[in-house]
Amino acid sequence: LAGCIITFRLVIITEYIMKKALIIFQSKNSTTKKFGEEIAQFLLNRGLTAELIPISSFEPKKLEDADYLLLSGWRNGSLFSWKQPDGEWITFVKRLPTLDGIKTAMFTTYKFFAGGMFRNMKKYLGEKTKNLEFAFKSKDGSLSISEKMALNDFIG
Repeated sequence: LAGCIITFRLVIITEYIMKKALIIFQSKNSTTKKFGEEIAQFLLNRGLTAELIPISSFEPKKLEDADYLLLSGWRNGSLFSWKQPDGEWITFVKRLPTLDGIKTAMFTTYKFFAGGMFRNMKKYLGEKTKNLEFAFKSKDGSLSISEKMALNDFIG
């Protein structure tokens, strides 16, 4: 071996890891579920893995490998009452671990205005994450062009 030069070639293999989004919805009608399905399909078309989960079936361990969390809520009370998330949603959020490292957004469907609902959802989610810049809304469960553009901004 004297005088021999041994060379090693370092080969770096980069593995492409798909980003994962969890879309958790609470729906008393089909509109919010449809909106969640539209969001999931859009994210799938953008190359992410996306899982649509009813709030009642969600398991916190799913958050372990999630990059994005989109969470809907259902309004408590009558059409003209304060837009407060209902008790099931509030209990769900209180049981969530902190969402550090998971980019989080809210989504909802509405009849007249969605702003009050988002303010109240943010009040509860603010205890779990500080980054709640994105909120998506739909009257009929469809994903508008402006919401698609905002989703693109959300996923970066």
